[in-house]
Amino acid sequence: MSKPGQKRSLARETVYKYLFARNFNGEDPKLYRVLSEEAGLNGESKAFADSLLKSVISHYDTLLQKVESIVDGYKLERIYTTDKCALVLAIAELTYFDTPKPVVIDEMVSLSSIYSTEKSSDFVNGVLAKYIKEN
Repeated sequence: MSKPGQKRSLARETVYKYLFARNFNGEDPKLYRVLSEEAGLNGESKAFADSLLKSVISHYDTLLQKVESIVDGYKLERIYTTDKCALVLAIAELTYFDTPKPVVIDEMVSLSSIYSTEKSSDFVNGVLAKYIKEN
């Protein structure tokens, strides 16, 4: 049996994967359903993922602006899509949910180390640390 924290991790990973795909394919509720089913999301974990995704999508432009304001010297186009997804997802959770900050940072660093480049986890960690310090 998985622990509540593990279920939330799967929920975040599902939303992360969907956000990445959405960058290339646009909205696709069927894909989100498939990803949720593959991850075994149900009950609280599915509700958390749905709420997190809704927050990201409804505030996407604002979240991107926040990312852009933090990454001095980088244009959004220069940031890997995988890293941008992690940053947007993290800032949404930090802004609209009561999740402890270290949990959000650890989760996004973990996702970026799995799905992005060798240096991405350091980049994501640094950007999120700066965001927390400034907010």
